[in-house]
Parts: sequence; C-alpha cells; structure tokens
Amino acid sequence: MHHLLRYFIRRPGKLKYSARNNLIRSILNSCLILAVIFGLHIILIMYYEGFSLGDATWLTFTTATTVGYGDISASTTQGRLATILLIYLGGIFILTKVVGDYFDYRISVRNRKTKGHWSWNMENHIVILNSPTHSGERYLQRLIKQFRASPNYKDTIIYLLTPQFPDGLPDFILELDNVIHYTGDPGNIQDLVSVCVTDARDIIVLAKDENEESSDGRTFDILHRLNDLNVNACILAECVEDRNRVRLEKAGANIVIRPIRAYPEMIVRAFDAPGSERIIENMFNSDDDEYRRYDVTISNMPWSEVVTRLISNDAGIAVAYIDQNSSEMVYNPPAHTKPDIQALITISKDDNILDNDDVKKLVS
Repeated sequence: MHHLLRYFIRRPGKLKYSARNNLIRSILNSCLILAVIFGLHIILIMYYEGFSLGDATWLTFTTATTVGYGDISASTTQGRLATILLIYLGGIFILTKVVGDYFDYRISVRNRKTKGHWSWNMENHIVILNSPTHSGERYLQRLIKQFRASPNYKDTIIYLLTPQFPDGLPDFILELDNVIHYTGDPGNIQDLVSVCVTDARDIIVLAKDENEESSDGRTFDILHRLNDLNVNACILAECVEDRNRVRLEKAGANIVIRPIRAYPEMIVRAFDAPGSERIIENMFNSDDDEYRRYDVTISNMPWSEVVTRLISNDAGIAVAYIDQNSSEMVYNPPAHTKPDIQALITISKDDNILDNDDVKKLVS
C-alpha cells in the first residue's frame, strides 16, 4: 500500500500539496477495502451458490455497479445475505466514494496546473526566471513570440517561474502554445528544482526592475542558486548596472545583457547568435561607436563599392541607406545592387567621425 502510494506521488507532474496526497491516499485505501469486499463476496457466492469463479465475479460486479442484468442471481439465504451485507451496505457506498474522490482529484489537479502549483518533468526546455515589474505580461508575450519566430525555438517548451500569475497565465500567453508556469520564487532552490533547471536547455534570469540596481543583487543570488544545483544550461542574465557585469559572469552567467524592455528579440538573438546581443546593445548608447546620417546623393555605384570606400578611409561602415524614390530605409542591401541613395546611415568610432562634405568626396 505505501509502496503504491509513493509510486503515484513520484509520477511526473507531482504536487507538493498535502491535499493532493490525502486524496490519493483516500482513493487507494478505498480501493483496497473494495477489493477485500469484492473478494470476500466472490468466495461466499462460490461456496453457497456453487457458482464458478467467472459467474461469481460477474454477479459481484454487476450488483456493485447497480447494472443488475438479472441473468445470474443468488438463490440461497446465505448468498443473498452476503450480497446485502457486503455489496448493498458496503461495496456500493465505497465504490461511490472512490468515484467521487477520483473526480475531486482531477479537479484538484486541473486547479493546480492552472494556478502554477504543478511541477512537470521537463528537459531541453527554456526556463524564464522572474517577470518584469512593469507590464510583465506583455513583455513575456513579446519575448515568447520572438522565440517562436526562431527556427531553433519554434516548438521548445517555455517554463516560467514567477509569483506574478497566482490565478493562472493570461489567455494571450496561453494561446502561444507550449508555455507553462510555476508559481514560486526564483531565489528558492526547491522552486528551481520544480521547474527542472538541471535539465533545461537555456535559462533566462530577467531583472525584476530594469531601473533599480538592486535587481542585480537578486540576479546574483539566483545565479548562485543555479550554480549550487550544477546547472549546465546556457544562462542569460540581465544586468542593470554595467559595473556588475563581471560579477554576474563570475557567478555563472554565460551571457549578460542590459534589460531593454522594448526589444525582447535581443535575448533570442543572444541565444541564436552569441555575441550579437552586444552589437544590438551598442545601438542604444553613444559609448565608443555612434550611428551617423550623411545626406549624400549616390547613383550608379554598387553598394559594395560604397561600403568599401568608407571602410578604406576609416569613415565607418555603411549599414543602410535612404532611397531617393521611396524615401524608405533599406537595410543591408545586396552587394552588387546600384541603389539611388539620398542619405547614408553609418556606424563610426567616436574619434573618427567625418563631416558631410568629407563623405561626399569619398563617394563621388
């Protein structure tokens, strides 16, 4: 009995709730009593009525389930008395209790799954720890959509560990498919174990508040918890203050980026193309490199020639242009096209920025 109970408790999707364990224990106890009652009834019917094992079993089950076909029935006083005492007064009642407990268990399981109290056995999944304080639901929606847009993560299960959704995930997140959550604290080792971090493919530690340096302290604590669990996944951690980057890397983060909430695709790019996140980050500040616009008219010159002339003269790298006809921005055009350009967008070092006339001379 106890071995069977432990088996059910250890099945995938276990819950750490005594109410669930009590339901399982109640069902198993009732089943055990029911088996004793049915077994005793079968033996007595075989003895008093002279039925075969098959007929005695058939009579027992059709009577207990109130089907009552009437093809076989007890005819002796002792057989009828056994049926009244064991089946009518005991078996039917206990069988009803088993069915009721089973449905209560199913409802309990559904509620636990909905409210994030169900721990699934997972592997090769993505674990997202924390959720942003401000507009966390919408940010997570955009982040998950970016993962789904990547061929490498199209069908990967995403497991959220956050206290933010105690009543269940919003429908606009659930509709993205393969998204589950666990209501808990990412700084708690037991909760980290519940989302199977040791078997995860990638782990993302989001900054609780992208404007508060204290968020880095919480991230540092979570990284140490992951290190204690010997996690082998690729870990990305958001860092509010640049001076804390090295500290987070030493704590176990493979990738450290700024929390830029408007661009969740940065996180996906960091996993798809490690290192590219630093380039994207660089676009949001003026440290070292800077994007420049030069209003120059260029026609009948291959794009590769435009790029080469700028690079050869340390004038930066042309990354896009504005078309003369449509006034639209064109990014990374094919090398041998000859676009009609009304303005160039380049990236240059701060100490090597040319003025507009200098660039005109280079591409004329």
